Amino acid sequence: MLSEYDETRLKILTNELGFEDTRVNTFGFQELKNYLDYVEKIANKKGIQLKGISFIKGVYNKENTHIDRYEGYENLLYTPTAIVDGVEVAIDVLKSKKGKIVTLKEVLEHNGYEWRYDSRKKKETQKHETKTMMMRTEITLEDSESGVGNKTKIAPPHD
Repeated sequence: MLSEYDETRLKILTNELGFEDTRVNTFGFQELKNYLDYVEKIANKKGIQLKGISFIKGVYNKENTHIDRYEGYENLLYTPTAIVDGVEVAIDVLKSKKGKIVTLKEVLEHNGYEWRYDSRKKKETQKHETKTMMMRTEITLEDSESGVGNKTKIAPPHD
């Protein structure tokens, strides 16, 4: 897998970006364990059965990092998943309520971000998703808390 990455992505990304992007994300064991315990506790209180954890690629910019040398480098966000309408999806346990799971896709769309993944499936399910979203109550984003984490050390860049 590592050689395949080198052969199919590393050169392309390095040439396009002009630098070697993040290759390793290291999460503090205790910090990640604490996060998992925290979201599990909240999910249990809200009657949400967690299924897994999704790791989602993102990129640091001036607004979302306090470490200048991380700017422009890829990072991983992590969030719990649950089964919604028979499909495993990323969710936000903090915004979810008892009896109403709020998906990460809903939160992102509410904030103006178009979740553009799995385009083949998207065409097939777009009508169903639109109907489902219209039936759900509006998401309240009054606070800035989120159930998504991103506490990581990345390499490169190297110290």
